[in-house]
Amino acid sequence: MATLQISYEEYAKGVRDYIEKLKNMPKEQAREISLQNLISAGILNEDGTDKENIVNGDFFGW
Repeated sequence: MATLQISYEEYAKGVRDYIEKLKNMPKEQAREISLQNLISAGILNEDGTDKENIVNGDFFGW
């Protein structure tokens, strides 16, 4: 299985680009996209509340 490795600089640029993209959207659209991404990343529960444990083995398939 191949792995993807990126540098810190590439990662930081991706985050900056993502934030800039959100800033250029209508606020409600940016909020909805951010919410869905945080849910998909396992940071928020489906109802938008904070997860007690952000990272767990299930999320990564451990």
